[in-house]
Amino acid sequence: MIIDAHAHGYHGGYLEQLEDAGGNWAKERVATLRERALLKPAYIHVGERMRQLARNNIDLQVVMPSHSMDSNLFPGDTSGQLALARAINDNMARLMEDSKGRLLPGGSVPLGSYEKGGRQEMERAIKTLGLKAVTLPSNIRGRPLDLPVFEPFWARAAELGVPVYIHPAGPAGQKDRSYEAQYDLIHNFGWPFETTLALSRLVFSGVMERYPSLRIVSHHLGGMIPFFWGRTNETYNPDDQQRIIGCVLARPLFDYFSRFYYDTAVGGSAPAIRCAYEVFGASHLIFATDAPNGPGTGDSRLATYPGVIRSLGLSRDENEMIFERNARRVLNL
Repeated sequence: MIIDAHAHGYHGGYLEQLEDAGGNWAKERVATLRERALLKPAYIHVGERMRQLARNNIDLQVVMPSHSMDSNLFPGDTSGQLALARAINDNMARLMEDSKGRLLPGGSVPLGSYEKGGRQEMERAIKTLGLKAVTLPSNIRGRPLDLPVFEPFWARAAELGVPVYIHPAGPAGQKDRSYEAQYDLIHNFGWPFETTLALSRLVFSGVMERYPSLRIVSHHLGGMIPFFWGRTNETYNPDDQQRIIGCVLARPLFDYFSRFYYDTAVGGSAPAIRCAYEVFGASHLIFATDAPNGPGTGDSRLATYPGVIRSLGLSRDENEMIFERNARRVLNL
């Protein structure tokens, strides 16, 4: 069995509800989504997504709402963020219903209004709608995920056993850095850096220490973390931790970073996946395609990425971990 543990999309039959909830901001993003779906119809058409999975031998697919329409990035007030989150979660639940459970959706939780309805919305999404995870951007409009104000979210996510997917978002002030904003450099290089910052802050701030049952899935193989593991481990050695981060971590650095789950959606690069495997092993890698993004109509990654994993020459047991068992464990399947 193959579980594609991180893809994106919406149910096209209920996009108007997103527009109603998010006003002009959401309408602009829905218009872009509809335009994109002309080339990649699986973004919004459940039937086409199911046919894509069938012809590429993908058994289940975890579908997250588009990062561009995350309720945490909505520029309105907290009540508007909450309304948009409810509309997103209702939309994602219909994906699961119409696919007869082959599409496993994640939902949106507005951290800015977490104590003003966001907590209840997360519980509705998981307990009532049956969504399998929640997704967060790597920063909340310039605010890091480890701020004390967001602590109640992490505590409840750990208590509920809800997996939290972290998707990179552009840094605050990115338009002030023209040398970064041009040539799609933020997407290609800036996003992996944002992911690296978000995960590292969760470790160094103590969030991972305080909530050892947290399940966090990092997009794009953890950004820079596997490649720079030696540098990271050397920089934050126990002798220097007090000076650098203000405390000495109770456990070795590896114990925290190896608790994250790293998805394999890195452009089909076997050497990159090999690097993460060598650092963290197969037990915390999960297969993902980021479909229907990528070249062409969205089939390309579904067709080729499984072969990239197989090309690594891992054992059958390790392949089964990456393709299926790790995702089942993370998602409580």
